Amino acid sequence: MSQPRLSAEADRLIETAQLIIVTGPGGVGKTTLSAALAARAAQLHERRTLVVTVDPARRLADALGLDEFDDEAVLVPVGVGDGRFWARMVDMERSWDALVRDLAPDQETAEQLLANRLYRTLTQRFVQSHDYIALDQLVGLADDDRYDLVVIDTPPSVHALDVLDAPERMLDFFASRLLRWLTAPYRSRLVMTAAKPFLAVAERLLGGPFLAEIADFFWLFSALQPQFVVRATDVRDRLDDPDTRYVVVHTPEAGPAQQARELSAELAERGHDIALRLVNRVLATPLRDIDDDELASVSDVDARAALGSVRDQARRQAALVADSGLGGSGNGAVQTVSWHAEAVGDLKGLVALLDGSDSA
Repeated sequence: MSQPRLSAEADRLIETAQLIIVTGPGGVGKTTLSAALAARAAQLHERRTLVVTVDPARRLADALGLDEFDDEAVLVPVGVGDGRFWARMVDMERSWDALVRDLAPDQETAEQLLANRLYRTLTQRFVQSHDYIALDQLVGLADDDRYDLVVIDTPPSVHALDVLDAPERMLDFFASRLLRWLTAPYRSRLVMTAAKPFLAVAERLLGGPFLAEIADFFWLFSALQPQFVVRATDVRDRLDDPDTRYVVVHTPEAGPAQQARELSAELAERGHDIALRLVNRVLATPLRDIDDDELASVSDVDARAALGSVRDQARRQAALVADSGLGGSGNGAVQTVSWHAEAVGDLKGLVALLDGSDSA
């Protein structure tokens, strides 16, 4: 194995942390680097680690060389030492169904809610439901004695902090006037009787029992309120726990770097320090260090132009990392992860990603 070059601060993080949440803009390699951190902790520090992803593209399965991958934790051979490495992809539909069955006051309420078409649409298609269920998983997993370290790969969101705000949004929903208004007909026989003519007309206009299904969904969902409030509060508290560590991933381009900068500021407002920042897909240092004499010595004109372009890009990347505004107190170690032309296809390749890292 090559000599590790990850910084002492970064290695200390994966050697001692119990829960790591990896966040950042979409399309920057969060899934792969989440797995790389967990794999490194298992192989080099002999820890029992689990990486959890909700990535719908199943990139984690590809990175681990797995043909099949679902919401059951899969043990991936580490190859050396006593470390263990599991990987799991959250199945949205099955996870929501299991949560409903766990929190519903009785089996009849659970089955009625599971059969509701609006429930199916919300849990399968809406990003906000993905955000919440991803974090709901950490409540049980973080306290699971089978694992020393759990790494949560957050789902892609329009806004990087949407996933962290999901528990608060869930609590706001249960406390909202909208929910009380939508379920009011079910709470009063008189109101329900008065509303029937309106519902009948509306259903004829909209086609089918559309409004009734919406009302049924909110009524059934409100039956989960007491248990759901407790659960969402537990999730929120776990996010705020000082032992929960945050890693931010981005690439060395202006857009992702700006998003990471904003993410850093918003995390700070919530009282969360960034334990580690990984700048992914950075061109190798030797390319940046090519001087003009070396460039002029390349005889082929096209090759010289191409090499010069790559050198300039590497220098722009280095300047962006140095001037990102994310260094300093509360923002952890800064690591660059070298760009790899080929996709990672096994655990050895995941560990090697961080072996080739540099501290910035």
